[in-house]
Amino acid sequence: MNARAQTGSAPPVDLTMMYAIHRAFRRDLRLLEAAQHDDVPAFRRGWQLFRSYLTIHHVAEDHSLWPVLRAKLADRPQALTMLQAMEAEHAQLDGAVEKVDAALGEAGGERALPALMADVAACLTDHLDHEEAQALPLLESELTAAEWDAFVTEQRSQVGIKGAATFFPWLLDGFSRADRRTVLDRVPPPLRLVYRAVWRPRYERNSPWKGKAVS
Repeated sequence: MNARAQTGSAPPVDLTMMYAIHRAFRRDLRLLEAAQHDDVPAFRRGWQLFRSYLTIHHVAEDHSLWPVLRAKLADRPQALTMLQAMEAEHAQLDGAVEKVDAALGEAGGERALPALMADVAACLTDHLDHEEAQALPLLESELTAAEWDAFVTEQRSQVGIKGAATFFPWLLDGFSRADRRTVLDRVPPPLRLVYRAVWRPRYERNSPWKGKAVS
């Protein structure tokens, strides 16, 4: 048992953004599944956003979460097996994503999208369910504030300041007002203001989904 569990102090890990990102990935899977049949241009644009943020998220996990947990759980074989599964699932998903990329780069490759996207959806859905059930509770119980902040900072640096203008409206697309507020309460007030006044309206004008997103 770690020190926080012994003292009963609150864990310094806020998973609000983690769950929001997972929710956005599940939303995009539904939108991409529909678009692959009747709006391939929207699929291509939506795929690029989905792929970009999925890569950022998983690279940050591979660099800043799983190695830290592995060091802390060296004497817990079952937990280590779970972490190995997390990494293996990332690799399997990477392979499925690369096949979609390849199909989109080939003449007539769109015909293969239903089967390829079914594989992406199966890999990602299983992985998110597994991570939420087993890995996220360990993050809450084991990571320090500094270790969690390192993961958050890595994702933030990969998105970049300019990239935030697309990331936040993408993330919150289809969220209810209450759910958007829950996420935005975690960011600085100036960012909330620019999100509402500039980023979200601009994203909605250019979004491949045009109001179709239901998170």
